[in-house]
Amino acid sequence: TINGEWGTLGTWWSNSYKAISRANTILDNLGRAAGQVPESTISRFAAEARFVRASQYAMLISHFGDVVFFTNVLDLDEAFTLGRTSKSTILQAIYEDYDFAALHLPESYGSNELSRATKGAALAMKARIALYNGDWSVARAAALACMALNKYQLYPDYGELFLSKTKNTSEMIFGF
Repeated sequence: TINGEWGTLGTWWSNSYKAISRANTILDNLGRAAGQVPESTISRFAAEARFVRASQYAMLISHFGDVVFFTNVLDLDEAFTLGRTSKSTILQAIYEDYDFAALHLPESYGSNELSRATKGAALAMKARIALYNGDWSVARAAALACMALNKYQLYPDYGELFLSKTKNTSEMIFGF
């Protein structure tokens, strides 16, 4: 009974594009902060925005295949002229965004900051979307790079993993 007219699906679709548009707005305006904000902070903000954009596009192509793709701020007239872009083209852009994020994000922010993008999260999400798309060599390389960080490990007791006392284990790479 679930189809394209299901309200939740429409909300999810529009929220994904809102997040992409906001990430593009941040990326287009970061240059205005040059000289007023440290370059390392600007790079981190750019990496976080690209992480969000890549994650949204990854979800969209996983569920819908070819979708509307843009990496700049659009005006309304321009938005109405866009058509779908091939999934393979978008996948390459996703890889580039995750690579940029992995290069510029810190390995951690301290304790209990699992809802912020990190180097490990960018690598893990890149491995995940590559795996979903059968891009085995990319998935392997990203997963190995994430494991090489030595920040994550499997929790020893799966039965306890979902209890409140084990909420933020070393197995958690990125949480919402």
